Amino acid sequence: MEAAYQTFLEYGLSGMTMARIGERAGMSHGIVNYYFKTKDALLSAVVRKANVLITQDAARGLRQAATPRERLSAIVNANFSAKLFTTEIARAWVSYCAAIGKHPEFEQLQTVVDRRLASNLIHALKQAGAGDRAPEIASTIAILIDGIWIRHAKSTDQIDGATAIARIEAYIDQQLTGT
Repeated sequence: MEAAYQTFLEYGLSGMTMARIGERAGMSHGIVNYYFKTKDALLSAVVRKANVLITQDAARGLRQAATPRERLSAIVNANFSAKLFTTEIARAWVSYCAAIGKHPEFEQLQTVVDRRLASNLIHALKQAGAGDRAPEIASTIAILIDGIWIRHAKSTDQIDGATAIARIEAYIDQQLTGT
């Protein structure tokens, strides 16, 4: 899985071949074919790996957060780290989302990721004083995150992680202060 992910980062989805993954992993492409029978299976592995890295970044940030507002920032920051917020990963995620209708396992994985994000956001928002509005605000934050990622799949997108974070942070501040 790590070899598939690193090969994807280096060559993109179109250049991610079984032979390249096998070479990076030090095994034959036949063995790689055993683990990843289709390009969709490779795509799923890449998205899973990216989600694991986002989750790990979020967990690290949440452990360091001293306040509910810092917890919200940790969650947002994890979704836009420089190592993950790339056009290639955005394109893989968009491809993955587009394939959800054909692959129930893709939808199941994305549902788990979405629920974890919502749960973390709602918990921190309630602690930060959002009260009954926490689910609505959390939903909008998730939509903003997803929308920025979708736009980032375009080669002409100029937004960077810091700008994405700043825009979402501004929305959170508006919602928490009522301005």
